[in-house]
Amino acid sequence: MDALLWSGIALSNASRDLAKMEKSSMFVRVRRGLWAVQGHPDFSPYAVVPYLFEGRPEGYVSLLSALNLHGMIEQIPRAVQVVTTRQRPRLLTRVATYEFYRLAPKLFGSYGLYRRTGKFDIATPEKALFDAIYLSARKGRRFAALPELEVPATFSQSEVEHWIERIDYLPLRAAVRERWADVASRIGVGA
Repeated sequence: MDALLWSGIALSNASRDLAKMEKSSMFVRVRRGLWAVQGHPDFSPYAVVPYLFEGRPEGYVSLLSALNLHGMIEQIPRAVQVVTTRQRPRLLTRVATYEFYRLAPKLFGSYGLYRRTGKFDIATPEKALFDAIYLSARKGRRFAALPELEVPATFSQSEVEHWIERIDYLPLRAAVRERWADVASRIGVGA
């Protein structure tokens, strides 16, 4: 946006021009004020995530989306799943559907830059699995089924257990610990 204003193009003219270029498939409108170049080599629906937050990044790709990108599950989620510390509504765009899941600030972390396609923050394999287990304990059975889950050789069960210990509400911590024990026994790591 700043580059367009800096170049002397009025915002209304830039929006009109981008809308014209969208018809020729050069650009795609993600949401008001946010456009993507679909033909760019770094473009992916995940690469849009950092730009969905006004200001500083407030979320990272996690849950089934991250588990799939880490090669831990084959299932491709219908939506890009993002964890954040603020409540946000589901966002339907022409690029993808984005679902936001709120975590307490104390449970927000263990992510890094994904470098294969685009640049966006993604949970570590352990944190993505913890997030799924945690939300399945909080939100019914939404992430309870993790079919054909495979963990990488470098998987650290102690990192999952570290995050479980950060849960303040003891009944929830116990429920998450129980679900982790079940998942750990299925994937062959001690819990």
